[in-house]
Amino acid sequence: MFSLNNKNQKIAVIGCGYWGSIIINTLLKLKFKKIIIFDKSMKNKKIVKKRFKIIEFEDKFHKILNDENIKNIFVATPPSENFKIVKKLIEYNKNIFLEKPGFHKLTDIDKIKKYLNKSKSKLMVGYIYYYNAYIEKIKKILDKNILGDILYISFSRKNLGPIRSDVDVDYDLTSHDLSIIKKLFNKIPKIKSYEKYTLLKKNIPDISNLHLKIKNINIDINNSWLNPTKERVIKIIGKKKMLSFDEMNIDSPIRIYDQYAKYPDMNYFDEKFFKSKALIYKGKSKKIKIKTQPPLINEIKKFFNSKKPITDINFARDILVFLKKI
Repeated sequence: MFSLNNKNQKIAVIGCGYWGSIIINTLLKLKFKKIIIFDKSMKNKKIVKKRFKIIEFEDKFHKILNDENIKNIFVATPPSENFKIVKKLIEYNKNIFLEKPGFHKLTDIDKIKKYLNKSKSKLMVGYIYYYNAYIEKIKKILDKNILGDILYISFSRKNLGPIRSDVDVDYDLTSHDLSIIKKLFNKIPKIKSYEKYTLLKKNIPDISNLHLKIKNINIDINNSWLNPTKERVIKIIGKKKMLSFDEMNIDSPIRIYDQYAKYPDMNYFDEKFFKSKALIYKGKSKKIKIKTQPPLINEIKKFFNSKKPITDINFARDILVFLKKI
């Protein structure tokens, strides 16, 4: 009754701000016809009413809880509000799609885990890049060792806003990169060092520079929501080849470069031919083309079709544990 194919089922969206409105728009693209919105903000409701004509609004949260025809609920509210909302939804055995990072406190996430174990609810945390077709392709490239041994990865995620008031830049942006690392390597990296800059509001850093390590791979994550241009770039340096993923490049987001640097083996040179400069090989580069669709569509489909989502409460906890360390 509540499968992805049932377009007449009732679906609730809690919170219709920036990301909530994107979820609503995607649900409409997927042809769902009965979308119920709950939001305390009159401003958010007015904006959404103008933008979308075929949705309904519910002013009483308890009516959504008591409606047995609403089984699947999307929650896009600030992390500071999520514990009470999610706890109630679990009590009523609702299936929950919760926007990342989900929670501020490890104690809250551990309590939610216990509640889930006693209920019939399913909870998926919306780490959208885990369901991005390009990230999936990069994982396959790494698994096939096409780049050779990986030496270094850099992440750059920058834009002018949206600027959050309840979480810092790492909870908002770096959490995405951590989910990508976890997908690629099935591990969370160790922290070497980090630096944050608070420019706008006390105790909420706007710019973050993290230096991490996983296995023998050095990783830099440089993120900011105070940047004049939008950047979504991953660069991977392998012993054989290099890879660049530029999400803003619509035509060819992924490109592999047949180039690398290495120092000559001194055993093949006598003293008079000794050179300390690295040998640079510059070959061709090639675009990697794949069929894709918006990752939020992939993510929502997984929510409906998976009994046990990969980006579950344990996945979210691993990332929250890391964020608490920086």
